[in-house]
Amino acid sequence: MELKERFSDLMSHWTNDALQIELQWKELSAKYTESFRHYHNLAHISELLHYFDTYNSCLSHPNEVEYAIFYHDIIYNVWSKKNELNSAELASEYLNIATAEDFVIKRIFNLIMVTKDHTPKENENEQWMVDFDLAILGQPWERYLAYTKQIRSEYSSVPNLLYRKGRRKVLNHFLDKQKIYHTDTFYDLYEEQARLNLRKEL
Repeated sequence: MELKERFSDLMSHWTNDALQIELQWKELSAKYTESFRHYHNLAHISELLHYFDTYNSCLSHPNEVEYAIFYHDIIYNVWSKKNELNSAELASEYLNIATAEDFVIKRIFNLIMVTKDHTPKENENEQWMVDFDLAILGQPWERYLAYTKQIRSEYSSVPNLLYRKGRRKVLNHFLDKQKIYHTDTFYDLYEEQARLNLRKEL
């Protein structure tokens, strides 16, 4: 199923307004295909949706997680520290238009916000959301290395000295965690390789 069709099917849970759904998809598509996006693009969304499809049965509110996946990086500015907040607020705005329940909007808002520092609460959906987003860290070295190059390309406007300082901070942020992955499934699959990759890059 193409992403556009998939998004339309997802939105049908909250609204039948075909025009609004079309407008939202056009904005999503335009944002995720911005020329500077070498990693945080539609391929990234597709990758997370692959994990979502694989572990769908583990989620208590799968529609909410799927919507959060679509919107978690819609706003992406390498110089901003409010990307997740801005993305969560935009998602909430559209869910309000679609007349989704307040508690649904709040949960989706939190699912997007948890991708900022990747520290979920005890909420299992948040734990899965974080693990989907961080799965790239635990991939074989060649795939991980390609990811690091994509991230550097996104930050091409940042001088090497500043980038390396910031990147070291990110790498140590994850290495200092007791556990990078919060579900037993992803911990068993990816924790060891993720730490090897992070230390090797560092």
